[in-house]
Amino acid sequence: MASVSRLLTISAWCAGWLALSFCRPLMAQDGAPPVGGVNDLVCPNTSPAQPKPSATNPGGRAALVGSQMPSDAELGSLARTVIRTQPLLAAGTIAGFAPGSATRPRRIAFWGDSHIAGGPFAPTLIQALRDKGLSVEARFLPPTMGRANIVLPGLRAYCIGSSWTTEIAYTSPTTLDIGPALANRTVDAGPDSYLWLDLRDAARQTDVQQVQLVYSAPAGASIDYVIDDRVQRTVSLPAAATSHMVALRADAPISTLKLRLSRGKLVLQGFILDRTQVPDVAFDFFGIPSATAKGWANANPEALAQALHGVSYDGVVLEYGTNEGADPDFDGDKYATMLSRALGNLRQVFPAASCVLVGPPDRGVLRQGKGGTLPLLTYGRIHQRIEQIQRDVGSRFGCVAWSWQDLMGGPGGSYGWAHANPSLMGHDLIHLSPDGYRLTGRSLAHSLGWAP
Repeated sequence: MASVSRLLTISAWCAGWLALSFCRPLMAQDGAPPVGGVNDLVCPNTSPAQPKPSATNPGGRAALVGSQMPSDAELGSLARTVIRTQPLLAAGTIAGFAPGSATRPRRIAFWGDSHIAGGPFAPTLIQALRDKGLSVEARFLPPTMGRANIVLPGLRAYCIGSSWTTEIAYTSPTTLDIGPALANRTVDAGPDSYLWLDLRDAARQTDVQQVQLVYSAPAGASIDYVIDDRVQRTVSLPAAATSHMVALRADAPISTLKLRLSRGKLVLQGFILDRTQVPDVAFDFFGIPSATAKGWANANPEALAQALHGVSYDGVVLEYGTNEGADPDFDGDKYATMLSRALGNLRQVFPAASCVLVGPPDRGVLRQGKGGTLPLLTYGRIHQRIEQIQRDVGSRFGCVAWSWQDLMGGPGGSYGWAHANPSLMGHDLIHLSPDGYRLTGRSLAHSLGWAP
C-alpha cells in the first residue's frame, strides 16, 4: 500500500462560532461538568452515544445480578491477600522504556482492554515518570472519546454528536484498514456530526500548538472548524481511500477545537497533538473495553503504519487476555495462533521497539443464587495458561512478559485481593478496585525501572 500522505495546513484566527439555542453542559471525562470559564465547551442538546454493556462484556453490570462472593469457608486460604513484588525486567530487553529527556525524548504506547481504558492504571504509570521530574504528555489522541468507560489522557473534555459510528478491529471477521487506536470513527455530514475537544489540562493550561487530524475520505469531504471560539473556517478534504492528515493551527496554543462535517463522509483515525515543547516522554494509551489481541491480528499493518504518518515508538505494551479467557472452554492452540498473527503485525509496524506483554490479572468465580457453579480456579487456571502462551509466543517476537496474576499471588489471588482492606478487587472479581489498579501501576512502573 502506498505510504504517501497529504498534509494540509490551515491557520485559524479572529472570533465567533455559530450560536446554539439549546445547550447542555459538556461531557467532562470525570463525569462532572467543569466550573464555568471563558472558553469552556457547551455541547449541543444532543447526548453522545453511550454503548450499553453487552452480555459478553465482563464489565457489564448484568454479570453481578444474582451473584455473590464465595464464602470464607469455601475459599479457605484463598481469602488471604497476597502481593508479590515483581522483578525488574532485564534492561537490555526494555531499552526503549528507559526514561527520556529533552535531548533524547521517548515515545511509548500502551494497547489494551478495559483495565487501561479507564480508571487510575494509566495515570499511575504517567505519574511515576513525572515523579522522576520528566514531562509526560499524550501525542496521539485516539478517536474513541464518547465510548463508554474510556478516559483519554490529553483530553480534558469533549462533545460528540450522535451520528458517529465505530468500527473496532477486534470484532471484525476480516482484515481491516484501521488506525493506531485499532478503532475508526465514521460520520456522514449533518447536524450531529460534530466533535468538540478541550485540550487543556486540569489547570486549564495548554501547550498544543497544532492538531493534525488523521482521516480518510473516500469521496472527499468538507469540515467546518473553530479554534478557541474564533471565526468558523472550512477545509476541503480531497478524495482519498488511504490515510491522510489535515493540520489545524492557530497563532497561540489551542484550548478548544470544534469540528463538524459539512459535506461527504469522514473516517476519523485520531489526532496528532503537536506541542510547543516536545515532552520528555510521549505516552499514548489505546484502551478499548472488551478488547482482545485479535485487534492486532485483524489490523492491516501497512494501513496502520501509514496512519501513524511517521510516528514510531521506542517501547510498546500490549495488555490483553482477560476477554480471551472469558470462555471456560478456552482453546490454547487457537489463542497461540491468533497471538502469533497479532505480534507478527505488531513487528511489521514497530520492528525495533522494545515490547512488553502484560498478562491478564487473576479472575475469580462468583456464586450464583441458584443453579450450578464453576470451580473456584476455573478462570485463574485459564489466565495462567494465557500468560504462559504470551511468554512463549512473545519470546519469538522479541517481547518480554510481565505477570499481573503473579503480582496477585497466582491463580485464585483475586479472592485475596477482594478481601484486602481496602479492597483491591472489583465486585465482579474481574476488574480491580481503584486501589488495585494503582498498586498494579506502581508495580509495573517498578519493573520498567520508573519507580523504586
